[in-house]
Amino acid sequence: MSLSSYIRGKLNVLENKLCQPMKILTLLLPLLIYSTSHSQFSSLDVLLSYDYIESSNWGSGWLNGTPTSGNYPNLSVSSPNSTMIFGAGSNDFESDWYNLPNVNVDPNKDHYFQMRLAASDQSNFFGMMSTGLDTNDYIIIQLSTDGGVTYNDEIKITGNNNAVWDYNTTGFVLAMAGNGLSTFTPAGGGDRTTLGDGWSDVGLYIGMGVTDIALRVYVQVNNLGEDWWLDDFELWEVYDDPLPVELEHFEGEAFPQYNYIEWKTQSEFNSSHFSLEKSLDGETWEEIANIAAAGNSTQDITYSWIDQDLNDISYYRLIQHDIDGLYDIFGPIAIQREIKEKRIVKCFNLMGQEVDILRAKGVVIIIYDDGTSIKTVR
Repeated sequence: MSLSSYIRGKLNVLENKLCQPMKILTLLLPLLIYSTSHSQFSSLDVLLSYDYIESSNWGSGWLNGTPTSGNYPNLSVSSPNSTMIFGAGSNDFESDWYNLPNVNVDPNKDHYFQMRLAASDQSNFFGMMSTGLDTNDYIIIQLSTDGGVTYNDEIKITGNNNAVWDYNTTGFVLAMAGNGLSTFTPAGGGDRTTLGDGWSDVGLYIGMGVTDIALRVYVQVNNLGEDWWLDDFELWEVYDDPLPVELEHFEGEAFPQYNYIEWKTQSEFNSSHFSLEKSLDGETWEEIANIAAAGNSTQDITYSWIDQDLNDISYYRLIQHDIDGLYDIFGPIAIQREIKEKRIVKCFNLMGQEVDILRAKGVVIIIYDDGTSIKTVR
């Protein structure tokens, strides 16, 4: 399976999951591969071009030099600056293109563009009115594969009802180039930073067969205090290596006294082990399980873990380690629990014998601390 086919498959799986009722809160994060502080598919990928605002080898910048666009130190991913555009008011739209000039690429390789985005309410440092972004405030990532002659709209991200968000790791979106315009809009207004739809990490996957890649980011705002912040533009050449693990799913479910986490692999190649990590805020992670992998397999294998350290909301991510020291990160997912839950005090089988709830099989009767009981199949 090629890597581009893998990405398409995972996007389809994600789309199907989002269209079905779910027992857990799942963040909109495609199952992709990461490593260092600058996200990438593999540690062997090649960084072709970059613009971190402070340093760049891409020759990029604002096309029109709009008076309300420029570089400022108030917010950044790589310190100290981001580049931004803010609304000047009077309902007149301020717009410009951030231009990333043409790069000659290997047509036998897949490529991946990534940028970071914030809609943070910072422009009151100009003495302007503070507000968020609406649906008519947006950015569009445009791709050219003919040397910058023609551009196609690929990804559109809008505001919504005065939405704001800082640079964050919970909001990740990815689109496949050539599939038409993919639009992402927050579900509501206010601060979206930790809600999973403050779209901050934006990626465009470009399949093989092209020799030239040029990109432009069109940015539009109108009201006072509205601002888009852009940082860390990167273009990667994807290392074409056999996928160490083909993951069918990674999901979790809340049970009365524990969280159940499960993942299934369809194949494994030189896999060493899995690290299951947990976070209470989606930012700081701690390993809670280390599970040996199959090594090499072409069969479906299901792995699972029970977490009895319960919180109102828990985030989980899965790190798959290869024998050669590389690793992939899947997730995160989140399990939301009700604040108040009935506590199980006893569990009986149909013969009246008390059994362990975690090991019970078949029909059992569960007794709760409020005196109620249920009959269920384990």
